[in-house]
Amino acid sequence: MTKAIIAGAGIGGLTAAVALERAGVEVAVFERAEELREIGAGISLWANATRALGELGVYDEVRAAGAAEIGGELRSWRGEMISKIPAADLRASFGDANLAVHRADLQDALFSALPDGTVRLGAKLVGFVQNGEGIVACFADGREEWGDFLVGADGIHSCVRAQLFGWRAPRYAGYTAWRGIAEGGERRLPEGVGLNLWGMGSEFGLVGIGRGRFYWFATKNAPEGEAESAAGRKREILELLSGWYGPAREAVEATGESKILRNDIYDREPLRSWGVGRVTLLGDAAHPMTPNLGQGACQAIEDAVVLARCLGGGISPSLRRYEERRISRAAAVVRRSRFMGRVTQLENPLLCRLRDAVAKRTSARVQLRQYEKITRYQA
Repeated sequence: MTKAIIAGAGIGGLTAAVALERAGVEVAVFERAEELREIGAGISLWANATRALGELGVYDEVRAAGAAEIGGELRSWRGEMISKIPAADLRASFGDANLAVHRADLQDALFSALPDGTVRLGAKLVGFVQNGEGIVACFADGREEWGDFLVGADGIHSCVRAQLFGWRAPRYAGYTAWRGIAEGGERRLPEGVGLNLWGMGSEFGLVGIGRGRFYWFATKNAPEGEAESAAGRKREILELLSGWYGPAREAVEATGESKILRNDIYDREPLRSWGVGRVTLLGDAAHPMTPNLGQGACQAIEDAVVLARCLGGGISPSLRRYEERRISRAAAVVRRSRFMGRVTQLENPLLCRLRDAVAKRTSARVQLRQYEKITRYQA
């Protein structure tokens, strides 16, 4: 039996493990963390991802965990409506549901779909050696693991990518982001609505993720590595959102200080190649992107399904087929997401008014058409 070694047990690594196991491959996933834990984060699963999860047989588990089908409302930071697309219209246009889900719920559904012992925690990959017969993954504690091929799904600072192509710092996108989960209390949004508010150099998003939970994020243009406010993250966000549309501040108020995350936003220039010999990359290790299209996890899920489909007829040729099918697709999404980030983070008041006016005059049909190329993709 062919054996795959996967570095990283994030969404991409776990999905790859499920897809490869379904294809009859023996899989061992190595994760540097001591426990699988995702705190305070939600993600969007657009139709291209939910379709792929359905093919893997885990879609129902994700829905059962509390994922909510969503449409979208785009408003100004004051709450003035710019555009609105109901969930039913998105489903009709894209062919499958668009979901918002707690990252931990998706992670649990994928983990539960794997045989016991597949995921091995506390294993920090430090390098690999390959030859014509196989590959040996080397870990910080001195252990080694043999396999037929290695998938680097170890994130934006991937060790596998660095050994293949050399280490380079990721590109700072020019803004930072806070994220949190608001639980309980009154309903903050109508069912099935994902809310985005555009400000000047700032954006806010809010969406229900089932079981009375609401995922939110806030961004602002800032220097890389900016020091945090002495008043704390929650107070800093509330000050940033002073005067904003009511649900924004309400969601932040309902989130505990310790459960608010902050991360500077990065991506990388697309690579022309993802692998050499018996090694390839997947997810953020291959194509980290800004979150502006909600496609980071979606593209990793697509990668996983395509990788499993391409196996057959030799390991190296199979991995190159996978890369040929995925590189241009992922690169286009990286660039599109970067462009949207520049649009949403505009700071000049005149340009912001022009941006909002153009968006308001763009019909729902045209907006949907802009996303169909991404969401109608068949992995």
